[in-house]
Amino acid sequence: MDFGFRLYFEDKTVFIPESSLMGEKSGDKTIYHTEVADIRIRWEFQDIPSGALVKLCAERDTPLKLLRVDTLCLHPVIYKETDHLTFFSNRWSRSGNRYPLELEENREYLADCAGIFPNLASKGISLAVVSPFKNIVSACASRHRGCIEFCAKTEFTSGMQELCVFESECVLFLQDTTIDALYETYRSLLPKSTFPMPKLTGWNTWDYYLDRVTPEDIYENIDALKHLPFADKLHYIVLDDGWQKEWGDWCENEKFSCGLEQVAKRIVDAGFAAGIWMAPLLIKDSCPAFRADWLLKDESGTYFREIYDTYILDPTHPEARKFVLDTYKHLYSCGYRLFKIDYLSCLLSIKKYHDQTATPYTALARLIKDIQACTGPDAVILGCSLPIQCGSNIAPSMRIGVDIHNHFSHVSWIAESLSWTWMYNNYVTRIDPDFMIVRGEETADEPLIWEPGTPKYVAPKRASQMTEADIFECHWRNGDQFNAVEAETWANLVAISGGNIFLSDRIAVLNKKGISILTQAFDAASECCKPIFLPDDRRLPSKWESEKAILLINWEDVPVEKTITFCRALHSCKPFCLNDHKLTVTLQPHESFLGIFA
Repeated sequence: MDFGFRLYFEDKTVFIPESSLMGEKSGDKTIYHTEVADIRIRWEFQDIPSGALVKLCAERDTPLKLLRVDTLCLHPVIYKETDHLTFFSNRWSRSGNRYPLELEENREYLADCAGIFPNLASKGISLAVVSPFKNIVSACASRHRGCIEFCAKTEFTSGMQELCVFESECVLFLQDTTIDALYETYRSLLPKSTFPMPKLTGWNTWDYYLDRVTPEDIYENIDALKHLPFADKLHYIVLDDGWQKEWGDWCENEKFSCGLEQVAKRIVDAGFAAGIWMAPLLIKDSCPAFRADWLLKDESGTYFREIYDTYILDPTHPEARKFVLDTYKHLYSCGYRLFKIDYLSCLLSIKKYHDQTATPYTALARLIKDIQACTGPDAVILGCSLPIQCGSNIAPSMRIGVDIHNHFSHVSWIAESLSWTWMYNNYVTRIDPDFMIVRGEETADEPLIWEPGTPKYVAPKRASQMTEADIFECHWRNGDQFNAVEAETWANLVAISGGNIFLSDRIAVLNKKGISILTQAFDAASECCKPIFLPDDRRLPSKWESEKAILLINWEDVPVEKTITFCRALHSCKPFCLNDHKLTVTLQPHESFLGIFA
């Protein structure tokens, strides 16, 4: 396997192999110096166990005029058809594990990490970009003529092209290590946040009521929450989408004519703290505050568009920034203390801002810090779709995956994200896996159907043929609603993950089974959890272990027996065999075993 770096100019691409350079050894570092088109390159390798940390610096007396830099390229990566390619990224379609032949020829697969392993418990090689990110950077896997290449690429914004100096993010290269060892090494490189990262708990309006929520719905659930066995563990009541006139016009609509202050007061008087949702960067052209010069455009001058035919505000534009911050000041004055800030990842591919020095990550980091500063010290920010790669000391809590809904396809989808974002939990931020919901025909008297009729099943395509829209369609509300076993598995996974716990069912319609599942899950609520791949795992880790409990999950559609090495005393409401340091359980499809340490 060869390695090198690439520089992309407007009229050419230059690849420099390591074999053509002479490195200078200095302690645990090897430093290469070279020059390409008057650009002075410093390429640095720092030795670590089983690999290296790589950085690249490019400098010229005049603007670099680069379009892209690949800090490290590895090719060809030798593989077998039965190997597993693993990716992790908090973009909903870019996590998980695939087989090499599922990669379409001449297509780049972007993530934070790309690796290849004989199976998910064996040793292999991997390439990862270490957060915090400043630039638009990805670990990239691609297949050309049957050969696989990994590279760490940085795409330049329009402002970066005028810079005279470029410094890459840190790139981690490991060989002869397992996925578990990759995660441990990656976590050790993350800067730790210095602010508190409390576990947030409570109830949110969204999953049951969607944007149809009314104040009366909130008050009904406040009363029901007080009768739960774990009511004393719930802190926030969060008003999600549906309170505003429209996206970008953040004033109460007719349903909330009583006023946001009155709703917050009822929440606080009931013994909870009030939270509220907003998508501050999205605006419709019918809003009073709409200004064309506040909006983000591409290089051709075309405005970027988002969900519900909205436009995207430029958070680096002074007037747009003031509009956003004034809105949060108002919500804070109304009594809201938790701010769920949504649709932030819309910036991730945007390369041109009012502030020419801005990148997506720096713009988002500044926005979150400004919102925190303009509200108050008791305000808590939950960054929903805020990229976890923004790094430490940005937001004390961040959502890490796609929305949950009461279909098992969403459970496995979010588990892909949880299988690697555990590295950040209670270290960089408090992760939020999304709502702990359990309603279904066996757990509630009134399960809510997304649309009339049953969601249709979409026959899967080969992964190499699937677009992001295909991936979305094959997962989104796919299959039947939760049965009790699946609801329990999801609740257990949320609890053991160490992340936030927000309920979002209509509490009054949950039956004894539904309440029992929630109560058991709250008993297992943990601070930190590590997922572990077992040798027969195909896509997702089936073992999850925290400081408080162990969780085994059957992700398959057939019953399985799982046996693991285990020597701690535990108790569970389900049968198990613990003998000769072996724990054995039999699990039905999608069932989980939760054992609490004695």
